[in-house]
Amino acid sequence: MTTVSANMQRYDPVLRVSEAISGCREPEQLANVLAEELSKLLAFDFLDVLIFKEGSEEVEWFAIGKGSLALSGIPTEELTAWHGYDSQEPLHIADWETDERFPRLKQLSAANGIEIGSVVRLPLTESRIIW
Repeated sequence: MTTVSANMQRYDPVLRVSEAISGCREPEQLANVLAEELSKLLAFDFLDVLIFKEGSEEVEWFAIGKGSLALSGIPTEELTAWHGYDSQEPLHIADWETDERFPRLKQLSAANGIEIGSVVRLPLTESRIIW
């Protein structure tokens, strides 16, 4: 296999992720496709898709692609996903233990025995909808 061919094959999941984003119409389908394709590129424990109702802090849809963490009792504006929706900027937390921006979410994950190393949130928008 040539180097060019090997590189093309390596990045094939990235192309499929891009196609999934544009082709999926249901968040649950998108979450599952993204979890499947992204797991070919990197290791992760959780992947979810949140859609915020435009102009509000209400979560309109929540779908799990991989893993799960019940978010009961945490206000929307205290979720890591809200940061992406509200700021329209990516969020990267390299070390969850030292970050201080999401204390209730941190307490919830610790109480459920969930160890989080790092967090990445990307706002993929269509009329301010975050995927």
